[in-house]
Amino acid sequence: MISQGIISLFIVINLFVPQEYYNIIMPAYFIVFMAFVFLSTMKRYRGGSDTKEVVSGKKILTIKQEEATSLQMKDQELISELKPLLKVSMTSIISLVFVLIWFYAVYPGLIQPYFNASGDMMARVLGLLLLYEIPAVMSFTMQIGSRKLIKKYVNVLRTMEVYTTGVIGNPGFTLKFPIQGYSVRFCPSRSFVEFVKLEGGVEIIFRIYASDAERLAEVISRYGKVKVDKIA
Repeated sequence: MISQGIISLFIVINLFVPQEYYNIIMPAYFIVFMAFVFLSTMKRYRGGSDTKEVVSGKKILTIKQEEATSLQMKDQELISELKPLLKVSMTSIISLVFVLIWFYAVYPGLIQPYFNASGDMMARVLGLLLLYEIPAVMSFTMQIGSRKLIKKYVNVLRTMEVYTTGVIGNPGFTLKFPIQGYSVRFCPSRSFVEFVKLEGGVEIIFRIYASDAERLAEVISRYGKVKVDKIA
């Protein structure tokens, strides 16, 4: 609905703004639409946002970036886990290239002259619908297709603070205690604790590496009132 609202807005702008400004309008649409796609994707894979409630509790543990990064670099299995995300990034780049070609080559050279020739308002509106809807459909189709490539989406957190009331991970992860909607796993061999939720058949994982991952798991189990599953 938001994307269709953006398209409707830019169609109206195109209809009432002089043609000499079209070279400004199309890049503006491209920026706004790509920002919308990016933000909607980030929102999909973010944790909660109850930060004020969490920081009201007593701080128990802090995992600093140096500690987490050092352990993360030693985890060879992480590379294979992140490979599907690289494929998704490639589909996003392909989608971006398609949109640029459509805006600056295909549409102005092949499509726009046909609809502008008649001078009819309805024809102009139809032409503008094609201009903006084709990239939108392409983008969302690529998004849906890329999700089929991913069974597990790993978000590696750089830092974490554990309070009696919840956890705050950076970037973008906040979870109140008692934990609901997430399962928690602990891997002693790879020194991490991760919070997992299922969404649309995809495992969304927020992972923190810690030198004393066992203690971290115990604290989360105790205050989060959740069973922490030990994995190999």
